[in-house]
Order: sequence, then C-alpha cells, then structure tokens
Amino acid sequence: MHKHPLRRMGAAIMSLALAASLAVPAAAVTGSRPIQANYTDIKVMLDGEFLVLTDANGKTVEPFAVDGTTYLPVRAVAGALGLGVDWLAETSTVALTSGGEKTTKTTQDPAKGRTINIGLSADYADIKVTLDGKPLTLTDASGKTVEPFAVDGTTYLPIRAISNALGLEVGWNAENHVVTLSTEPFEITDEIAVTYVQGLLNALYLGQYDQAYLDLVSGTKESAEAAHLTNVMAEAQIFSDFSGITGTTEEETFDKLDPEISNQLMTLFQTIYSKSKFTVSNPKALGNGDYTVDVTVSPINVLQLFDTAYDSVSEQFHVNYPDSFFATATPAQYDAYCVAYARMVLDLLRTQVEKLDYLPEQTVTFRVEKNTNAAFTANTEDLNAVDQLIILAPEAR
Repeated sequence: MHKHPLRRMGAAIMSLALAASLAVPAAAVTGSRPIQANYTDIKVMLDGEFLVLTDANGKTVEPFAVDGTTYLPVRAVAGALGLGVDWLAETSTVALTSGGEKTTKTTQDPAKGRTINIGLSADYADIKVTLDGKPLTLTDASGKTVEPFAVDGTTYLPIRAISNALGLEVGWNAENHVVTLSTEPFEITDEIAVTYVQGLLNALYLGQYDQAYLDLVSGTKESAEAAHLTNVMAEAQIFSDFSGITGTTEEETFDKLDPEISNQLMTLFQTIYSKSKFTVSNPKALGNGDYTVDVTVSPINVLQLFDTAYDSVSEQFHVNYPDSFFATATPAQYDAYCVAYARMVLDLLRTQVEKLDYLPEQTVTFRVEKNTNAAFTANTEDLNAVDQLIILAPEAR
C-alpha cells in the first residue's frame, strides 16, 4: 500500500456458477473394475414425491457419485414409472415392460442415507436395457454412449442416461442433494423467464427473495441470502484491490483485513446494491426452447464519483506520510498506516454513497437457457454483462 495510486480498473467480471454440471466417465470396459463411490445422502424425487429405492430383494439401495457423476439404480427408477423389470441373464439384458403397476414406493420423509466414500467393484458385462423388447439408447447429455454396470447385482446408470432412455426431465438440487425427475416435459414460458431473471437479480443485488423465484429454483430464503452475501463480498474484494486497500503485496488480501474494515466495506456495498435499478421485460422464445429477456439497467455512478475525488483526497492524506516514512517505518507503523489508509478510503466511499446517482440506461439481452439437467439457468456471459453495469466502473486512465 506504499503511496499506492488508485487502481484504474476496467469493468470487473464476477463469474457466478449457477448450475451444477454432471460429468460422465470414460467408456466402460468389460469385466470387473474398481470404482470409488461417493455416497452423500442423495435422494431421488419423481413428480414431487421421494422414492424408496430398493433392489429385487427389497433391500435398500442408494445412489452414489463416481468422478462427479451421479448413478441411479435402474430397477427402482423403472418401478416408480410402473415398468416391469426382468433380468435376462443369457443376454445380460435388463428387460423393461410397460403397462404394469408401480412397484417402487414413495415417501414424504425419506430415510437418511450414508455419507461415505468407499471402494466398490463394478461389473461390466455388456449390459443392455430394453423397453417392450426394443433396445434403449443409453447416452449422456452430449450424445455419447454410456454402458450400465452392476454393483452387488443392482444395475446402475448415470442420471442423464436414465432420463434420456425413459423420457424423463431431470434436475439436480445441489443444496439438498436431491435428484428431481419429472414425467412432464419442461418448458420455459414468458412468465417463467421474467420471474426467474427478476428473482435472480433481486436476490443477488437487492437482497430480496421472491417466493415465486425460490419455488422455480427449488431454493430457500437462506440459500438466496447466502448468494447475495457472496456477491456483496466479491464486490467488496474487487473494490478493496481497486482502491489499493489490498493487493499491493501477496500478503495483503481481503481475508487478512481488520474485520472492522472488511465489515464496513461489506456494509457499504450492501447499501450500494440496495439502490440498484433494473427492469426485466420483453420475453422472447427461441427455437431451441431457450428464452431471452431484456434487462435494462440504470448504472450506479458511485465508482466514477470515487475515482474523481480520490486523487486530491489521497494527496492530502499522504502529506503525513512522506517517502522517508516508508523507508524507515517499522512493521507496526506500516500496519497503522494501512489501517489509516483504509479508513480514508472508507470515508471517501461513504461520502460518495450519500450522493450517488445513475448513469444513462443500458440494456442487456439476457438469455435463459434450458441446461443439460433440464433445468433453466442464466447465461453466464449475460449475467456478467449485467453485473458490470450495476455499479459501472470508471474508464481506465
């Protein structure tokens, strides 16, 4: 922080990871193969009801993840759809037949599963799956063929392969470790697109948690609030580097700031975000099932005000810290200077917050996408574009 000039930043981009991705393992091999199964108390919900997953003998079986991909027991999922399940050993075929009764029970209070990572033996035997005598195509989200394997006599497939084969929509609630399956096709509508984007932006910037939005994303007020605070902290960290409070050396990082200073920064940016102005309008359906909406933002000019005022205030502040101070300062004296500098920056920012205004409106065409989990999510580039506009950064100089 040695007499550090204000860092002229371009628009800061904060990447928000809003959807879980499901990786798929490499091509299967014939015979037994060791796998590392990660059990994380994964539940499976079909059309709003939790499934009681059991094998052919009625013994409880649980989904597990291998290398980030979640695997489901084929028999239990098929039984929940009213499909008959037979094992044809001669041809290593799981034979499904339609027109039967549901054999997989449901519950509103699922039993707690294991949370453990253990080694298992997966048996690959060129297993096939048929429905009413016709082979089912078993592919992942990218169209790549995947092969079933058996563990202790129970056949497993990745989530996407089961959903593709049986015509199910599938989603993943990462917060609660719930696989959501649906027999109803998922479609985005005008209302859903606007509600989703409005609710997302309200949560991230205004700290408002619309129930309609939470219902759409199977979220909770607590999870939305956590996302909001994460967003506020990211903005505070960016400003901390931008203003020279942190980042001048590898040791000067946001997490090492005096808690009083970092908390004040968080509070200030929460206040700034609460003044965000944006509207969501003009939903348009695209041919592939995606949607676009127009997000019109009135950019907040607080960083422009700060940038304009900084040089004179900083120069006046550093009158008390000539070059000789930095040449002879003890670690304690330098730490005291850092705190004093941070407080000067905070006071300056606080003054600008009290008189902030808005710059001319700008519009982002914001895409709502149906992702590989058959859930909808915000296009990351469009979300970043909105993020850059909410608090517009000054141009580099």
